[in-house]
Amino acid sequence: MNKKIVLYAINNTFHWWKFVGRYLSKNHDVTVITEHKTSRLYSMKKRFYFFYQEERIISEFSDSEIDNIIARCRVLRNINKTKAKKMVIAYENVFQELFSKNNFSNIISFPIDRYPMDVMNRVSKRYNIDHIEITVSVLNNFTMLLKLGEIVELPSELNNDVTYESAFKELVSPNYEPVYVDSKKTYNILKWIYIYCYQNLRAIAFKFIMLLENDYLNLHYLDSQMFLKHKVRLKDISVFKYIDKGCIDSIKNSKKINVLIALQLFPEASIDYWVRDMGIVDYENFLIHVVKSFSKKGYNVLLKDHPLQFGFRTVELIKRAKRFENVYFLPYESDVNYIMNFCHISFTTTGTIGLQSSLKGLISFVTPSYYSNNIDFKIYKNKEDFDFHLNNLNLAKLDDDKLKLRKKRIVSHIYKTSFKGSILSFFQKKNFLENNSLVSLVENLRIYLNKT
Repeated sequence: MNKKIVLYAINNTFHWWKFVGRYLSKNHDVTVITEHKTSRLYSMKKRFYFFYQEERIISEFSDSEIDNIIARCRVLRNINKTKAKKMVIAYENVFQELFSKNNFSNIISFPIDRYPMDVMNRVSKRYNIDHIEITVSVLNNFTMLLKLGEIVELPSELNNDVTYESAFKELVSPNYEPVYVDSKKTYNILKWIYIYCYQNLRAIAFKFIMLLENDYLNLHYLDSQMFLKHKVRLKDISVFKYIDKGCIDSIKNSKKINVLIALQLFPEASIDYWVRDMGIVDYENFLIHVVKSFSKKGYNVLLKDHPLQFGFRTVELIKRAKRFENVYFLPYESDVNYIMNFCHISFTTTGTIGLQSSLKGLISFVTPSYYSNNIDFKIYKNKEDFDFHLNNLNLAKLDDDKLKLRKKRIVSHIYKTSFKGSILSFFQKKNFLENNSLVSLVENLRIYLNKT
């Protein structure tokens, strides 16, 4: 029997999702929805404003659940609480109406990175709708399926024309870097000023569009506005003062233990919606606790920002971290694979550095993630878990045989939970059938839906 599938399209991906929908509609009844104003897809925007403007609007969410939704969204937690609550409940009613009238079995979307998707996920549970998220795998041209950041086991029937041996070779390469990371850019004051000016002009443009379309609660437009607390200010150009340009040569010869802390890229999706504990969702304060804890142990603490955060990181976090002893802020262009050769411990939340460092034999602190296990990682779900692991560390290095077994365990898991096809094809607008990687992706999605 055909399943009823709903696909959730975000801005600038309408054509891509329409293609995915057409392909899957060979076997299933597919509806493509979006929160944006558009005539090309089923838009929820009118129903959202209808419910938002209702004087008496009903919610099945508890006050604590609404507070949790607001706390996980970097826009909602920066605006008036009453307005934010009304926005949450309006989308709750939109999805309640949609799901009650349709017998959907599955939702497919990119990973949750916005409150409407968060609300959709919670409402879908009332109707036993299976919500899967597709995202980029650490293997080049591969994809993973997740549920709130947790990996989904795949049926063996999925097409996969890459061998385990080639996947192993790719991941354990000394120069491995995820395909979605570009660390070869220029990082100077002129580049920072360009990014800053672009952000401000973008905010003005979206403000104008917001008024023109009378779409004043559009999350995409609101998120561009520079009044939000996570946005950089002109004073943040002083970040260059805190970069320790000459520290690598001295650190690699230090007798102290070196700890690499990889700062997170836009914590919105991976922390706000993958991590359960709100103490970790409060990312900057939690990170300062981590830096302080490692520093008190007498370790060298090396802060490595994500290359894509250049021009977006507020300097206050770096200033707070560098108040502790032996804390260094590495240049943006630093080769992280080279730096890990001189480190004994790495720390991240959901970042790929946790995977890379464990494969290199480091002690790797991570939150529960698609690549982690309790043997090869120090998994922490809250501050208390982190403190426990730190205070009970065995600093002995792995011998060659144990490191080989670790590599096999990690790569085998990733290989079995990834399938051929890349979602990065969403950048294109047409000629989708000519993209073999995209065709592989949607064919594997079709097989998954048929087998589950």
